[in-house]
Amino acid sequence: MELPLQSGFWVYVTSEQLIALFLAVVSYALIRCVYHLYFHPAARFPGPTIAAISNVWYAYHWLTGKYAMAIEKAFEEYGDVVRIAPNEVAFITLKAASDIYASHTKNQEHFTKTVFVDTGDKYRGVVWETDPTKHRQMAKMIAPTFSMKSIKAKEPIMHTYIDKFVQKMKEFGNEDAGIELKKWADWLVMDISAELAYSRKMNQMEDMKSAPLLEVLWRANYFLMAHQICKKFPLLSPIQFLFVSPSAVLNEIRARKLTTKELEIRIERRGKTTHVDHFDHLLPVGAPMPTAEEKKQLNMNALQMLLGGWEQISSECLGTIMFSLQEHETYKRLVTEVRENFTRYEDITPEALAPLNYLNGALMETLRFMALGTGLPRLSPGAMVDGNYVAKGVCVQYGHFAFTRSPRYFHDPRSYKPERWLPESHPYWEPAFKSDARESFFPFNQGPRVCPGSTLAWHEMRLIIANTLPEQKNIVFDREFTICAMWEKPDFWVRFHPVMRDE
Repeated sequence: MELPLQSGFWVYVTSEQLIALFLAVVSYALIRCVYHLYFHPAARFPGPTIAAISNVWYAYHWLTGKYAMAIEKAFEEYGDVVRIAPNEVAFITLKAASDIYASHTKNQEHFTKTVFVDTGDKYRGVVWETDPTKHRQMAKMIAPTFSMKSIKAKEPIMHTYIDKFVQKMKEFGNEDAGIELKKWADWLVMDISAELAYSRKMNQMEDMKSAPLLEVLWRANYFLMAHQICKKFPLLSPIQFLFVSPSAVLNEIRARKLTTKELEIRIERRGKTTHVDHFDHLLPVGAPMPTAEEKKQLNMNALQMLLGGWEQISSECLGTIMFSLQEHETYKRLVTEVRENFTRYEDITPEALAPLNYLNGALMETLRFMALGTGLPRLSPGAMVDGNYVAKGVCVQYGHFAFTRSPRYFHDPRSYKPERWLPESHPYWEPAFKSDARESFFPFNQGPRVCPGSTLAWHEMRLIIANTLPEQKNIVFDREFTICAMWEKPDFWVRFHPVMRDE
């Protein structure tokens, strides 16, 4: 028997009820807008109106890959404090950075980490842990692995992989077509980082292809950004999976299984590895066998150490080479400094490189040029930020990228100038850079969340840059770089020549 046309739900809903429902939705939206505009704790801070009433402004600029540039423009338009979302405020002053990231009690931060980078795992590891007490416990546990004694013990590993990189460049980098440097930089730095983290051999340079983990990370870059945005739009969470292909999902599953397997192998090899690694401090030789739950936390910490020693160092080395080539004089000064200080390839060591002012200046300038674009959001405990009271629960962040490109803090900020970091006694120092806010630039963060591996990173970056420099190609930063979860960098084809010659 056929059902009547008006059976089901609609037979019970009158037009008056539909109108009432519509009016209720509109009224709720209007009340919400009025609240956010006039009564929300962040209402007194200036910013785009659409950002005050909705997360649309925030999401749009993330999705375009130009979030860091949008924040920079917002500061130029609205001033030192800008409301960038209904419950989020960005700052650019030097005092604000110190208040947000450096304020602490007994080394536990006042402004706590948000779930911005939370991937949903129960075990967040030392990097993503939001609880200050748990973070401090894990930070103390891994601190010895970044001591000078431990770093010194790991230097042969860096030399081994950089030597292999140099050999590969001699073999392939001098051909007419050259090599794609972005890919090779990732291979080199991730191979080093995996070996340092838990003696994992990824063999990407040897095999001349990306490991599943690296493939997953770059394919998931846009997805990770969409995942963070969907936290502000919970009802839209299912669509985040539209930003990742089925093959990427399969690769992610494969990479997770492989990483878990590598962890089990490393646990079994305690006391039997050929060199010291970070894992020795996560699970010392005499420690009891970890439980299944403890292994999950170990897995996360080991993976974070691997990732922490990869992306920023790879980007830094790639960027230093890219940007130093924009100015012939910059490139010439960098190469000359290295060649004049070393007569033999084997003499290039982290200790010998540390006093090279121009090399250090080039690396610092790249860190400035490619400053953090994500803002490092924190939750206010209800405190003052550079004279502005920020209510408890309001999210705050610092415009690191905007700070480094502001003429208020750096002379000629859009130009790549290693000279700005030189001591006044250096022959290439320029008085125009005397007032630059160099002492207020913290590329590895500050306070309780400062990166513990910064010294190791400096050792590695100096070694890589000093050993190899390529021929020239032009890159325009604003046009060719975008920010997702990590900086998306352009392909970069170069011909490579070792700085030090065998002859």
